[in-house]
Amino acid sequence: MKALILGRGVSGQGVAALLKELGFSFSFYQDGDGEPDLSAFDFAVKSPGFPVNHKILQLLKAKTVPILGEIELAFRFSRGTIVSITGTNGKSTTTAVVHYSLKANGYKSFIGGNYGIPFSEFALKTERDSISVLELSSFQIEDLKSFKSSVSAILNITPDHMNRYENFSEYVNAKLKLIKHSDLIVLNLDDPELKKVKGNNILFFSRKDTADAYIKGNRIVVDGKAEIPLAELPLKGIHNEENYIAAALILSVLGLSEEEITKGLKAFRGLPHRTEKVATIRGIDFINDSKSTNPDSLKKALESFKNIVLIAGGSDKGLDFGYLRETVRERVKFMVVMGETADVLAETFKDVVSIRKVSSMEEAVRMAFESAEPGDTVLLSPGCASFDMFRNFEERGKAFIKEVKKLEEGVESES
Repeated sequence: MKALILGRGVSGQGVAALLKELGFSFSFYQDGDGEPDLSAFDFAVKSPGFPVNHKILQLLKAKTVPILGEIELAFRFSRGTIVSITGTNGKSTTTAVVHYSLKANGYKSFIGGNYGIPFSEFALKTERDSISVLELSSFQIEDLKSFKSSVSAILNITPDHMNRYENFSEYVNAKLKLIKHSDLIVLNLDDPELKKVKGNNILFFSRKDTADAYIKGNRIVVDGKAEIPLAELPLKGIHNEENYIAAALILSVLGLSEEEITKGLKAFRGLPHRTEKVATIRGIDFINDSKSTNPDSLKKALESFKNIVLIAGGSDKGLDFGYLRETVRERVKFMVVMGETADVLAETFKDVVSIRKVSSMEEAVRMAFESAEPGDTVLLSPGCASFDMFRNFEERGKAFIKEVKKLEEGVESES
């Protein structure tokens, strides 16, 4: 058997490792390569970055060469229970909370997918009693065929990736496809798209209403019985409350007790670049939320702080920021904009808040600091992808941290 691997990135390398272990031969194809002899391949495995209308995929279909996604391929060689988590925002954190909760309670758990670890990298290590917790993007869900999760969750659906999808409905449908690949699905009752979904295999979670898991007072209630104190959980903010409720419901479905769920949720301390406190300089908090890559994630971050000096902007995905005007008016006292969307943001909020446009992270941090006062929060929450200026959101977050630390050292030397 010989496979054509589409993409040499993390996903493609995971596929290559799996195929090598299985004894299959393979070749790589990347944009810019010459067209290969497609008749030489028994099947192809695509990385999620290849859109469905990509020329090489059309040629493979014309040659009737089977095409699998990386997740689909790995599933066919895996064992044990699978948990799948998707959503426009919060999926990495919720995936990590579930995984580390399982680990804290002695379960054999793997984590991967869109999380940054290919499923194919550990598929052959899974066992009948192991649990694989997968973060799935809409791109990965598009490619599912025989894949099946024991339990899946869709946390929310708000506009994103409009540079790949024709419209919001197409993006919604890509996310909702996960339902038919799940024995049981956990949905957010507070989300207008998800509350409309009907079926016998659905459980709902909510911050606002009674559901299978919800907030009552200052506790998370699961299945009407387990009660977990929110104040004892390490991650703060509205978005993390939602992540915790969803994770608690998933863990309950997997059979964990109230004590085990509470222990697990307390064990996870958070992921970098997600409302991560970097430093306090002269009474001003600096928060790194570089993972904010769309307007809704920006909104959640703004709702978690007050007296904000906001650093925003990045790669343009064709998204609308207009609905954030009132949130910005209420929470933001000054805005620093950068990247491809700088002009869009400046135009959207020009009559709401004072704005300055900059061309580098160094300039952004310095401008934000000069515009802030003790008690304020300088918040990097771009609301955009990073690809105009950085390789990924991690590199962008590290650049922010570097400039904040440099600023801190400079301020200390002046004292």
